[in-house]
Amino acid sequence: MWKENSGIKSTKGFSYPYNLMTSWTSPEPGVIDIKLPNHMVFNRDGMQEPYQGPEDELRTMGRVMFENIGEASPELESVTFATENGKHSGTYTRARTGADPTDREAWANEIYVQWLSGMNDIYESMCHATITKLEVYRDCIPSDPHAYVSKVESPAPGELVVTLGDGPWIDGEYDSSQIPGLDFVAGNMILKINQKAHGDEQVKKITVTAKDGKESDTELRENWQQ
Repeated sequence: MWKENSGIKSTKGFSYPYNLMTSWTSPEPGVIDIKLPNHMVFNRDGMQEPYQGPEDELRTMGRVMFENIGEASPELESVTFATENGKHSGTYTRARTGADPTDREAWANEIYVQWLSGMNDIYESMCHATITKLEVYRDCIPSDPHAYVSKVESPAPGELVVTLGDGPWIDGEYDSSQIPGLDFVAGNMILKINQKAHGDEQVKKITVTAKDGKESDTELRENWQQ
């Protein structure tokens, strides 16, 4: 399917390093494992940040595959790119929890888990820690309002209400008159979540509130589709 979407008849026609793929297997439903030669040169284009490494590049390769085939493959759960010797690997995943979509609390929790997974995709190397708990991210970037999500609820299918707790983010570097912290969080969350969630699983409307509900911002999926 990936080849069909690109119009290329062989993986050798892909750009580097995708043209290096040596094998492609599915050990279980929804899981794809792709091998690359051990001699692959990482960060060949020099575009990575100084703190990023091979895992970041390989995980990004998995995300690119999701962008190409994920919408047409709702069963796709994870893509792992790894060197043949297993020295380097990176996995991009939907991070589903198996929640019943009709259970509002369970669905909201699944969306939260997907969002946190998206944050880990970006910040794991920068923070030198796996972000499985929000406290880890807060220790890393205490001025970011994302680090103060205190509650995630779903009042209706496709809708998410996020509450931010008070903290040093208020009037900080990520909370300005040009881009208020609430707006920053609402837009960024709906983007990260919907990169992973599929179709009807996606968030269609998100509302972020702060300061005991005195301030809020609402964003719609159609305004943030890439």
